[in-house]
Amino acid sequence: MTGQETGLEADVETILERQDEAMALLERLRMAEPAGARRLTGGGGGRRDFRRWPTPDGVTLELHDGIRWHAADCVDLGVGGGRVKDLPEWANGPTPARLKAGREGSVLALADVMWHDSHAETSGLRFEFLDSEEREAWAGLLIDALLSRYSLG
Repeated sequence: MTGQETGLEADVETILERQDEAMALLERLRMAEPAGARRLTGGGGGRRDFRRWPTPDGVTLELHDGIRWHAADCVDLGVGGGRVKDLPEWANGPTPARLKAGREGSVLALADVMWHDSHAETSGLRFEFLDSEEREAWAGLLIDALLSRYSLG
């Protein structure tokens, strides 16, 4: 085994440890959320992983640094992810995320960095949900917020 292979294995091990730590923190945060905060009803047929819309008023994305939640400057959001400005350095990897839509509820997910654009100072995040119910809950919250934003009435 060469030194390069050993270094690569160490990098992979570090990444896996970070993901395990983020998943453990996410589970603790999920257990600490008030029972009424999660909304597990709501529709939204089909997968919309790659569609994003400007973040509607009242919809927020927060990232947890292991100590507390921090609001992220979210440029646009979709069911499967979003684009944020000025991603903190500590969030460079799997990070617990809380997706909120006003008083309607919140959903916890794991946010993982998919790309960085250092010129535009933006990063793309992908959301990993506990299960399909959590994903559908987020889809419902986002769709309701978008309908409210773009309604003509």
